[in-house]
Amino acid sequence: MTKLKAGVIGAGGMGATHARGWMKAEGFELVAVADVDLPKAEALAEKYGAQAFGSVEALLSSGIEAVSVCLPSALHRSVSEEALQMGCHVLCEKPMALSVADCDAMIEAARIAGRRLSVAQVVRFFPEFANAHSLVQSGGVGKPAVVRTRRGGGFPGWSSWFGDEAQSGGILFDLAVHDLDWLLWTFGPVERVYAKGLTERGFERLDHALITLRHTSGTISHTEVTWADPKGGGATFEIAGDAGLLAHDSRKEVSLSFRTETRTGSGRPLIPSDDPYDKQIAAFAHAILSGGPLAVTAEEGRSAVAVAAAARESLKTGRAIAL
Repeated sequence: MTKLKAGVIGAGGMGATHARGWMKAEGFELVAVADVDLPKAEALAEKYGAQAFGSVEALLSSGIEAVSVCLPSALHRSVSEEALQMGCHVLCEKPMALSVADCDAMIEAARIAGRRLSVAQVVRFFPEFANAHSLVQSGGVGKPAVVRTRRGGGFPGWSSWFGDEAQSGGILFDLAVHDLDWLLWTFGPVERVYAKGLTERGFERLDHALITLRHTSGTISHTEVTWADPKGGGATFEIAGDAGLLAHDSRKEVSLSFRTETRTGSGRPLIPSDDPYDKQIAAFAHAILSGGPLAVTAEEGRSAVAVAAAARESLKTGRAIAL
């Protein structure tokens, strides 16, 4: 069977991750990488035997059929729309966009183009979060009552654009959107959002937020996100229901530790087929080839953005926001 051609727009850290996933995706071959920093695109393209381009337009004119958009969040709408209009299926990195209106425009562009549009909400593919979702859906904790999640570490200093809220959306859109999506997926729609945090306090490269969600089911979720934790990154959740409790802490559940003369550390090694980032690319590729359902729909991506936007409004006004 002739393989379909895939490309990656953005040759940063996440672009490299998507490139690796497309190389493994059944039925596809990675043929193109684009970045305005052409040497960066060339370095990533050379690693996988692909062609490098210095612009989005050049890549989209090369005949590719699916593309990952791995750019600063403020560019997600315009580049995704351009790719859809050129006939590409699009996997857009999270957050889908920085406003609900932009999400709506992207959904409409996909409808007009007749192409698939999905959002890379990768937390759904992490085994702990996927298994917890399944257990909740099957009644493993009974009726869920209270949920707590926490995610974060230090400021993502590998790229300065994260500190520009106009480009990244700040901690609510860049980081909290991971857990907002998972909470919506697992516990259903949200009707009320209240948030407190440091975003408006002017602390350079430090941010922290606590978001309280009231789901239409009656479940209450508390989501804490931080870019001010000197201990490093981690993710936790606790799900309490009337029949049980589920808990996970990525910083405590370690299956491998190492020590050398210069370095100590720990981790949770995964076999290649278990990598969550590869799994999300494989799921998107399969949906394109089979015509089956997307693992994450554009409408679901929009819902997470809507809750993030409500959290931002709550944080700025001090009021609870109804959805």
